[in-house]
Order: sequence, then C-alpha cells, then structure tokens
Amino acid sequence: MTEANGYKPPFRPIPEKTAKDFLPEVGECNCYEYFRACTDRIGKDYPAFQTMGRDHMRSEFLKDIDAFADYYVNEMGLKPGDPYSVFMPNNIECMIAFFALNKIGCIVNFVHPLFPPELLKETLTYTKTKGVMMLDKYAPKYIGVAKELDLPVILCCPAAYAVDETKKLFIDIDDDAKKAIEGYESKVTSFTKILKDHDGKSVDGVKNNGEDTAVYMNGGGTTGQSRTIMLSSKALNTVVTNMAAQTYPHSDRTFQSSKIAALPMFHAFGLCAAALGTFDNGLKFIPMMRFDAEQFIDLMKKNPMYEIVGVPNMFRKLLASPNFAGEHLKYLDYAFSGGDYVPLDFLEKFNNIMKENGSNATLMPGYGLTEAGAVDVVNFPWATKPGTVGQSVPSNKIAVFDDDKNPLPTGEIGEIGISGGSLMKGYLMPDGRLGEGLYTDAEGTKWVFTGDMGFIDDEGFLHFSARKKRLIVISGYNVFPADIENLLEPLPFLKESCAVQGYDDNRKPIVRLFIVLADDADIEKLDEYKAEITAICSEKLSVFSVPRDIRVIDAIPRTRMEKVDFLKLTEVG
Repeated sequence: MTEANGYKPPFRPIPEKTAKDFLPEVGECNCYEYFRACTDRIGKDYPAFQTMGRDHMRSEFLKDIDAFADYYVNEMGLKPGDPYSVFMPNNIECMIAFFALNKIGCIVNFVHPLFPPELLKETLTYTKTKGVMMLDKYAPKYIGVAKELDLPVILCCPAAYAVDETKKLFIDIDDDAKKAIEGYESKVTSFTKILKDHDGKSVDGVKNNGEDTAVYMNGGGTTGQSRTIMLSSKALNTVVTNMAAQTYPHSDRTFQSSKIAALPMFHAFGLCAAALGTFDNGLKFIPMMRFDAEQFIDLMKKNPMYEIVGVPNMFRKLLASPNFAGEHLKYLDYAFSGGDYVPLDFLEKFNNIMKENGSNATLMPGYGLTEAGAVDVVNFPWATKPGTVGQSVPSNKIAVFDDDKNPLPTGEIGEIGISGGSLMKGYLMPDGRLGEGLYTDAEGTKWVFTGDMGFIDDEGFLHFSARKKRLIVISGYNVFPADIENLLEPLPFLKESCAVQGYDDNRKPIVRLFIVLADDADIEKLDEYKAEITAICSEKLSVFSVPRDIRVIDAIPRTRMEKVDFLKLTEVG
C-alpha cells in the first residue's frame, strides 16, 4: 500500500484464502465445462439470475442451456467450430446462447446491438456466421440483413423471463416483428418456441477443447482499425480465475449476494467480469440492457450487492445521484473500475462514501485490453497505489517497450505490452492464419502491444500515461492529458475535463482543453475559471502542458463503451 498526493486508501490484509481456492482448475476445459464444474461444487438450488424483478433458479438456467444446445445441433445442424452471432444487449438469453454454443464447440460472435444494418451485414459476412439471435423489436430494422444473407434467425422477447418457468414458454414475439418477418417465416423462430419444443432435451457436448476459439469480439484493435478478436475458452476461464484470486470467499453470503451486469457482454470486460465471473462464483446475475444510475441503485437496494464492476463514467453517475448513499452499500465488498482513468480526487470521494455507509469496498482502478481478456492489471485492496492502475493479475505479465520492441527498465515510459494466459489467439483473418496481432520475442513469449503509454515502478505498479495516439507532442516534449485532467479534478466549478491535441492560428501544436462546468457554476465567471485553470497548470506542470485554448461544452463525448471519445474532440477545429 502506498500513498499519493496525501491520500491514504483504506487497507485490507491479504486473505489466507480467496474465491480462487474454491474454483476448479482451468485445465483444458471449455467455458461450459468450467461452469458445470463450478455448479457441481456449489449446487443448483438457488437463484442464478433475475429479470424484471423475478428470480430464476440455477436448475432452470441449466435446463434452458441444454434445450438450446439440442436445438443448435439437431435442428440447425451446427458443428464444432461453426460461428453463430448474438446481436443483443445484456440479457439472460445472451448467456443461455453463449453456454449452449460453447457446450457444443461453436464460436459466439458477439455483435454490438447499436451497429447499423450495413455494419451488421459486414460482420456477419466476415465471420461466416451460421445464424443470428436478436431481440424481436430489432426485426423491422434488421431482418432484411438476414434475408439478404439467407440466415436463420432467433427472435427474443425481453418479457419471457419476467414470468414463471411455465408461462414463459407461451410468450410470443410482438406484432411489429411478425409483420417484419412476413415471407421469411420459415427461417425465423422464437426463443420461447425453442424452449418449448426442446424442453427436457439435451445433447452431448465437446470435451476439453479449451484452446479452441470460443468468442469473436468486434473491437477497435490496437492499431485503431476495427478488428475481430479471437478469444479461447481457456483465456476466458483464466480471466475468471484471475478475478477470483482478488476476492474473499464469502461462503455464508454467496447465495444471497448479487452482481449487476451493466457492462456490455459484447465486450470482454463485460463478458468476463460481469457475466462469467458472476455465474462461476455463485452470485445472482442481474443484467441491465443499458446502464441507468437510478435503476442500478434501485436494484442495489432490493438485492444485496457483493461487487460492482464498471467504467469510471458509470461510477461518476452513481456518485452524482443523491440516492447512492445508504444502508444498501454496507453489503458491498468490492468495486473495480476499468476502461479509463480514475482521478485521485474522485477515488477519494468514492471511498469516503463507502466508509461513511459501512462498506468495506474501495474503488480499485485496473487496466486491460480485449486482446488479453480485458482484466490484466488491477489494484487489490491489500496492494494498492493511488494514481496507478495496479499490478499484473496472477496469470499475466506486463512490460514496457520502446519503438523497436526492446523492453525498457523500471521508470521509463514506453508502450505497454501484455503476455499470459488470457491472451487472444489473434485477429480473425480471411485466410485462417493464427497469431495476427501478436508479437513473439526472442524467448518465444507472445505479447500484444496495447497502443498505450506508461511505465512500471519499482514496486511493480503500472502507471498509465496516455493512449499512444492521444499523446500530445509539443516541441518534442510529451504532454500526457491525464496529468492535466487529474490536476483539475478538485476544482469545484468543473464537472470534468478532457485535454487533446490542438493547433493555434499558425498551425503550431497546443493543448486544447474542453471543460464541462459543474451544475452550480456561474457562467458569468467563465473568464475567472479559465484564469484559475491556467494558473494552476502553469504552477504545477511544464510550460508545454498549459492549455492555450479552453472551451466549454455541455458533455464530454463517450464511445459505446463509455470511454472518453478524445478522437471526436481532437477533430474539433
């Protein structure tokens, strides 16, 4: 444990045993086998998930997975290695499809549900998918893509699990969907019809194929170009085991605790941290189709929460709500954040709220890459350093490299590289070759280069500096936006800020700062606010890091993963 800027976080001792000690070995099993092994250890007779306020038992969940596996094999004729696309927001149907497909050795192609039709067509074609599952309300907009590609479709009605186990079999798709599929009915079925027709049926699954590709993740790629990332079952299981090594075993609470899956499951962070880790560790899974702070808090009040995993903007929205503080927080033991930088001032505010409401949780910033399972570096409650993103998880290792891929010594800034058990198999390539996107060093170790800059200190903590593409270079000097944003975080008149590369009238590079004013800020004092920002930066940072252009905007733009969309701000003239 280390202090930074005078802030000393609460300390918890290293546990003698963690949840990892209660999980099976990863071995060569696939995700379904691993999940069943976890179920054998903890049992079936407790709630596995909740939808629209209704709990459903783990035994029902397993039965529905088996029914779908039987459908995929005996009606669709899917074989091991066949890709199948899941085009939906977070819901339990996603996980039933995932486990069923994984059981029979198929590859799940997770597709962002906000993709426009042309982009959906592109990914379905590129991945050579054998079919697609989507919400019934998507049919009017997207069924044409399936028709054009002649793909079978499964339509899901979100209300199916809002009723009991018997009634759900008779929930039908909505009228707009029925109209949209006219003329294509022979290739379309509903989620509930499959459950009804295959109720009680099962099929043998593949065994010990953990090295095979389990999922396709459609990500941005470390080059900035859209790429399809291949992750194996073994990599996903390794992430779950790494996460389990970070938490205590609460045997007296396990079956009464829950976790809300607000992170999207079409991203590795959401799939592993919010979904697989929840089911494998025996917590109740509560999916949210779209994050909403007030709905999240309401769910926390009704379901004791063991852990929150999210991105910084999600935690910001929770903390901003007057309803966040309360007795419900005392059940919370862990809070992990990834995907973006967590300013020290915000970290302290969050942890103080936890302490004031009887919670042991402290916000633990981490760092990861979809290409390496998304959970790679984490602050632990017993080993934390504010201002860093933590230390490497047990199965992985991190290093920092120069432009020639030579490892750099402690304290020197370079590009972050990740290696280890959760590494991807590579990007999906049309010719089928593996390893694209990976670098093998002289010792035979495979690495993925992240496109992020940082350094490792003498205690093994990783300090994140900036996206390589976000790095601002002025007169040969490297300016790291996070240094500016973190410095300004405590200013009471600011809600948040974002520093990007800009240019003056003579096309000379400068730091351009976008600010969002606090709700109670006085716009008439804008010149005073700008002067204070300039003065603070001039006092604490290099002359190159002082913003020369400060602009007020209503909100910092975000990507679909709620990360700061600095590229959009960089494009502003």
